[in-house]
Amino acid sequence: MSEQMRLSMLPPLSDDEDLKDLERQFELFTEYAKKKRKWENAFQKWSDEHAQDGTDCLGKCGYGDMCEWCADTSYGRPCVRALNKMCREKRITIDYNDYDFTKIW
Repeated sequence: MSEQMRLSMLPPLSDDEDLKDLERQFELFTEYAKKKRKWENAFQKWSDEHAQDGTDCLGKCGYGDMCEWCADTSYGRPCVRALNKMCREKRITIDYNDYDFTKIW
C-alpha cells in the first residue's frame, strides 16, 4: 500500500522534455548541496582555528551570533548546526559564495 501511495505522488513523465527538465533540476540541486557542504566545512574549520587561537573572541563558544542556538559541542560541526538552526528560525539566507566568515560571526 505504501508503495502505491509513493508512486502516485510522483509527477507523470509524459515525454523526454519532462525527463530532461527533471534531470537538470536534480543536477542543480546536487551542485547547490556540494557548494553548501564545502562552505559549511570551511566555516567550521575557520571557527575551530579561531577557537584555538585564544587572542580574539572569534570562534570561541559564546561569542558568536549563533552561539545561543548551540546545543551540543561534543560531536560533528557544532558551529554549523547552530548557524543553520539560527538561519531557519530567523529566516536568514547565506551566500555560499562569500567566504568572509567575520560577517556571519
